Amino acid sequence: MRVAMLAPVWIPIPPEGYGGIERVIKLLVDELVRMGEDVTLFAAGPCRTRAWQRIMLDEAPTYHMGETLYDALHVGRAYREIYTGGFDIVHDHSGFLGPAFAGMLPVPVVHTLHGPFTPEIRRFYEAFKDDCYYVAISRRQLESCPGLNYLGMVPNAVDVDEHRYLGEKGDYLICVGRICEAKGTEQAVLLARETGNRLLLAGKIDPGRDRDYFESRVVPHLDGKMILYLGEVSQEEKVRLVSRARALLFTVQWEEPFGLVMAEALACGTPVLATRWGAVPEVVEHGVTGFLADSPRELASYVERIDELDPLDCRRAAEEHFSPGAMAASYLDIYHYASDMHPTRLWPHRAHTA
Repeated sequence: MRVAMLAPVWIPIPPEGYGGIERVIKLLVDELVRMGEDVTLFAAGPCRTRAWQRIMLDEAPTYHMGETLYDALHVGRAYREIYTGGFDIVHDHSGFLGPAFAGMLPVPVVHTLHGPFTPEIRRFYEAFKDDCYYVAISRRQLESCPGLNYLGMVPNAVDVDEHRYLGEKGDYLICVGRICEAKGTEQAVLLARETGNRLLLAGKIDPGRDRDYFESRVVPHLDGKMILYLGEVSQEEKVRLVSRARALLFTVQWEEPFGLVMAEALACGTPVLATRWGAVPEVVEHGVTGFLADSPRELASYVERIDELDPLDCRRAAEEHFSPGAMAASYLDIYHYASDMHPTRLWPHRAHTA
């Protein structure tokens, strides 16, 4: 099957640091190629994957993230090539422009939903609910906007070879991810302080609101000994830190659609202490691979019970539910189903060339 994989324009694949969607796309295209599929990745450079690559912009416009001009340039160029490229299926991860113009293409478009649904976002997708085929990354996400043309739910995958259980744990908890209010960074710090545990923070800080939040709500707690901020660490260093941690704190305060770092922690044999927001209960099994609570304060009673959890159970859960092979196989089934269902009668030139 000839697959056109359309990535977001903002970050190269794979990302050097932050970039959960991009990391998932890297795993997906490489696994599809390994399975014998013909995959072309439409992305911004520089990229390193096993797929054929069509670089729409030589340099990813990371510092212009969210600006419509770059997004439209990327998606517009990609769709123009896809229109006459002889592809069987388009798998779009690009954001809003993908579904908005999916109905213009002569081939089916599968769009993976990577974000949460606000009322405005829900209204957008409902306006284009029949223009492409949708895939949710969690049941919670699907239930938040049930009226779309869904073909299934496929959890994100993590690199279970890269994220590995090292066997020996350190004396610290860890909180990894974007530093912001929605991710509950301050709550993780307060939880560690209340329970007398050392906490390592690692992650990017965006300018503006997130930087202000960090300076006013997190920095006052940093003491260089018990609460430390390490910055945005490399992927290799992140894996090492998470593998050695006693537990990952995931004290989110929003409708998290998946939470990739939780699956990465499980692959490292590191249990997760998390608040029950969004899809968190779908990733972490309470009492087996971590502990869940309705608030960060309620998690305090579980910190002293971390040693009850078996790191090997965490590792097995990641291998079973979040492997690249399982993700790619699920998407391949969806591609075939979408191709079989697509109304080719609406596209005479496609029927003629088939």
